[in-house]
Amino acid sequence: MRHCIWLAGFVMGVLAAGSASAASFDCAKAKSKLEVLVCSTPALNAADEAMGQAYQAANAGFPIKGFVRASQAVFLGEYRACASDKAKDKGAAACTALALRRTQELQELLSDTIYADAITSYTPEDALLLVGERNGQAYLKIFGSWMPDAYRPKPFPDGFVCNEEFALVQSDGGLRLKDGDWDIKITKEQIEAEFYSCSPRNGISGTFKRVP
Repeated sequence: MRHCIWLAGFVMGVLAAGSASAASFDCAKAKSKLEVLVCSTPALNAADEAMGQAYQAANAGFPIKGFVRASQAVFLGEYRACASDKAKDKGAAACTALALRRTQELQELLSDTIYADAITSYTPEDALLLVGERNGQAYLKIFGSWMPDAYRPKPFPDGFVCNEEFALVQSDGGLRLKDGDWDIKITKEQIEAEFYSCSPRNGISGTFKRVP
């Protein structure tokens, strides 16, 4: 019997207090649409298993505790939605692509340069900026600065969160955005950012120091 090794346990772990470690679950007991889809699709099962392993490694190795868990909670909303497609094969393909993309993101976290505003543990209200390289292209990721939805004030991960990526190019003394007019200066030691609006409810700004 095939076992999907991490999804159900991780979902419960995100929603409840306690260990962030993912637990195995028996596919005979799969209940949600996503669990059933993972258990019935070999390619998705393999991608989900690889993502679980990448999550465990990133969660253990990332220097600011709580960040990987929070970013995964946001990802899971998109991941669960992909299983709702009425065409099973289309849903499985979309979910597999999401799992593969997230695996790459989790692996990149361990080599990204991290910038933060004087924090050692992470809450969703904090913002982290990460600089890395993929296929020869430098990028900037921003995540955090969560705000609840005033009309539907549910707890995180519902609400508004900055979760964006920008291409970077070299400039005098550091890096700058390849496109766009956001005034941001990126050096090895810090990032100075003018206000950037991620939504009508939230955004980021300030000086973010490199995390050793």
